[in-house]
This record gives sequence, C-alpha cells and structure tokens, in this order.
Amino acid sequence: MALLATLACACCGKQDRLSAGAPSVQQARHSGPSLLAAPHVTLVAVTDWQATLKPCGCTLDSQNGGVERIGRWLADLRKVDDSVVTVHAGSLLHDDQGLTLAGKPQQLALRQATFGQVLEQLGVVAVALSQWDVQHGGAAVVAAYAAAKFAVLGAGSPQITNVKPHLLIRTASGVAVGLLGVDAVAGQDDAARQAQVVAAVAQLRQQGAQVTVALANLGLRSARRLARAVPTLDVVVVGGLEEKTEQLNDAEREGDTLIVHSTRHGALAAAVTLVPAGLVQGPWREAGEYLAGAADDLQTRREALAKHLQRVTTEATVATQRALPFYQAQLADLDRRIALARQVAGQPLPAGRLAAFRSAVLHSTAPIDSTVEQLVKTYDDAVAKSAEKDQKAPQAPAVGQAGYVGQAVCLACHAPTAAFIAKDLHSRAWKTLQDGSKTKDLDCVPCHVTGFGQPGGTTLSHLGELTAVQCEACHGPGSLHVAAPAKGLKSSLTPIAASTCLGCHTPQHAPRFEFDAYRSRLKVPGHGLPVVGK
Repeated sequence: MALLATLACACCGKQDRLSAGAPSVQQARHSGPSLLAAPHVTLVAVTDWQATLKPCGCTLDSQNGGVERIGRWLADLRKVDDSVVTVHAGSLLHDDQGLTLAGKPQQLALRQATFGQVLEQLGVVAVALSQWDVQHGGAAVVAAYAAAKFAVLGAGSPQITNVKPHLLIRTASGVAVGLLGVDAVAGQDDAARQAQVVAAVAQLRQQGAQVTVALANLGLRSARRLARAVPTLDVVVVGGLEEKTEQLNDAEREGDTLIVHSTRHGALAAAVTLVPAGLVQGPWREAGEYLAGAADDLQTRREALAKHLQRVTTEATVATQRALPFYQAQLADLDRRIALARQVAGQPLPAGRLAAFRSAVLHSTAPIDSTVEQLVKTYDDAVAKSAEKDQKAPQAPAVGQAGYVGQAVCLACHAPTAAFIAKDLHSRAWKTLQDGSKTKDLDCVPCHVTGFGQPGGTTLSHLGELTAVQCEACHGPGSLHVAAPAKGLKSSLTPIAASTCLGCHTPQHAPRFEFDAYRSRLKVPGHGLPVVGK
C-alpha cells in the first residue's frame, strides 16, 4: 500500500524548461485526446547510475545530468502525469573506477548513504539487484540494499534478504505493471536465465499485468537476446552498458518488445509512456505526438538544444566538434516530431497499443531540485570535514628520484609557453573544483591538481603551488631536469604517451577522447612548435 500511495501522490515540484508549456495534471486528464487521458504507465528508466551524484567531465557534452536536475525533471513530469514509475537497471551503488586512494572507501560510503536518501526523494520504485554492487561494494552497499525503501528485484543474494523475483503495481490511471529483475549470475547461461524470465512473466500475467518490464543488468547484446527469447516481455530496460553507449532518440525494438536505456551515471533519463488499451499482446505503435502539449514541449526542447549547440560550436574543442553530427541529427528529429504533433492535434487516439518515448537531456544549465541540492550539499560538507583529518604530507622522493617544482620554475626557462598556458583549459582545472565546492573530494581532486599522491607531489592538505593541471602533470616531475638542464628533456622528463592522458580523460569524463587528435591541438608555437619570428 505504501508503494501505491507513493505513485499516486508524488506529483509536486516546479516546472523546468524541458516541460515548459505542458498542461497541469487536470488539463492533461481532461483536455481532449491525449495519452495521459487514457489508462497508462510512464516508465522512467535510469541505468548504471553507480551512485553518481553530479556529472564530471572535461567538455560540456559530459556535464549533463546529475541528481539535482533529474529530481527537478521528475517533479515536473509528475506534475502533469499521475502514473510515473521510476526504475533502475545496472550497477546502482558502486562505481567501476576502482578504489586506489587511501581514504576513498570512507568517502564512498558517505556517497552511497547520500545516494540512498536521493533515491527515496526521487521516488524510485524498483531496481534490479546488481551482483557487481554486492561483490565489489562491500558492507556499505549490502547495508544500502538491505535498508532500501524501493523494491529490489532479482534472483536473490545470500547477503541481501529483501530481494523479490518480481513485483506487480497498479498506476493511478489504472494500468497493472509487472516488474522483474534480471542479472548476470555467475554460472548461469542464457537458456537458464530466459527460462526464469518466461516463468516470471507468466506469473505476472496471471496476476493481471497488462505491461511487463524486465530490468536487465545484461548489456545491450544479451538484453536483445532475452527480448527475442521472451516475446511476452513488453519492455527491457538495459543496464550493464558500455562506457560509450550513446543515448537513444527513440526506443529500439526486438519484435514487439521495446528496448530502453539511458546512459551511465545519470547523464539523462529515458521515459516511455505506454497505453496498453486493454491488450496484452501486439506491436507498440509510436505515438509521442499524442502527448498533451507535445508540440510546445518539443519546440522548447529544440530551442534549448539549439542554444546548447551554439555553445559547443563556439567552444570548438575536439570532442564537441566530433559530436556536431549527433546534435544535428537530434535537431532534425525534433523538427519532424514537432510537425507531426501539430498535425494530429485534436484528433482521436489511434487504435492499438501506444508508446511514446522521450529522452530527457538535462544540460548543465537545466534547473535543479532544491531538496536534492541540499542532500548533495550535506554530502559535500561531510566530505570536506572528513578530508580535514587527512593532514599527511606527500612522501619525499627517494634519492635520485625526481620531485615536483611547480609551473613557475618551469616558465622561468620556458617563458614562451606562458601564452599557451593562459589559454589552455588545463590551467582552469582547480577553479572548476572551487566553483563546484569539490576541493576536498577524492573523486575529483587527483585530476585537477599536479602530482597527486606522488613522491614530492600533493595530498589533500598539501597542495602548495601545484593546483591545476600544470606542466609536470603531463611531462612528469621536473626537479632532475632543473638540476641538470643541459642533459635535455628526454633524459629526465616523461615522454607524452596516451597513457599519460587516459588516467584522467577516461571514457566517463571524456567519452570522445582520442589521443592523437587532442595532442595535435596542444602543439602550438611556444608549446611543441617554434615561436613565430624566432
């Protein structure tokens, strides 16, 4: 009963630009033909969240999302839709970047606890249990699952006793939805997994499910095989995605089964509104144009995307230039959908099972939810307080080992490089942490300073003159070169290789990073090339 009450009553919040122009709940239910005027479910899917509170990336492309923006978008969606069901597939509570820094496990436990509070605030209904989380996340993850107020679905786990194989809920508009969790269990082949899903779907249908949804932590290929093997599934929400999986503009299909996912780390949310129309089988007809206020909503989204496109075009980084065709395709798709929405305005809904897919890209300028923002701020304050206990100085270099000298020492001899540094984004790395209140966050600091955790480098409490990404972050510690410059650069400094960059420019933070392309942009007069006129 508590779950049903949550679904029926979670409809507060302010309006953001992605839903500007949409009607109120009452208007949506009584203003003529609309998907929301019919019995329906709006399934909101977030995948591979990995307890990511805020986006972190080197370009505007990778700064989308974050729990504060998703919270605001969800609140606005519930304001016009009383049948939202929010679900998650993939790794929920544990990141896959590895725990290599002293002190980070304590910070990770803080983040996981905060993330649990965020999930409750966002009204998440069900998640698929992730064995990755359980195996790698430790006691904090097990405790978070055990205390969850949302349903944890899957085949079960010895450490977590509150796991259910499936769940049946009914939306406020009257649609019975069956949810089940699917995970890649060690030693289980596709045939055994598919047999379990067939049995679960059959049970849910017997209980009255009009729509069946598998939350599958399987990756795209295995999820597609599951959909082909179990055609009685209506939707497969796919988790376990690869780093560079691009967002969907429309739901993909395997037969009559819709394949839905968002991208990793809460960069966006995918929403699909389903009107079963009293049927339990048959194809889903795309009907996004029948959402009330669809034309205005799509137009607002187009304007926001065009504005964002203008920003990334003027930014002119390699990553954003490579993304331009993707943005142009989005604009063309929005133009097509706007024209169609205007054409069908006021017309009755077509017959059959209807589906409307939306992918909510929450850009870095999107409004935020104040309650979720406060939860994140409390986390940031706790992280900063925890970091105050870390007063360790960096380890001194061994005899004959190079240490860090700082950018000012480098520029004393390499003065022409100063003009390059003044324009280079690496020089602003520390300021971005200051602006985001992340100067004590171990998830962030190592890639925004020079020599973190290295002999003669920096620690949280001993940054000195090595804030930002300076010369030695790429070329290596310079004390030996300074002591004997006549021996040349190659004798004592690190050659620039792809591995030097990839430690920070990971697929998560720079999804379109290519070493040769980026390196070529850094070779300019005074930095890798002779100064013009000299």
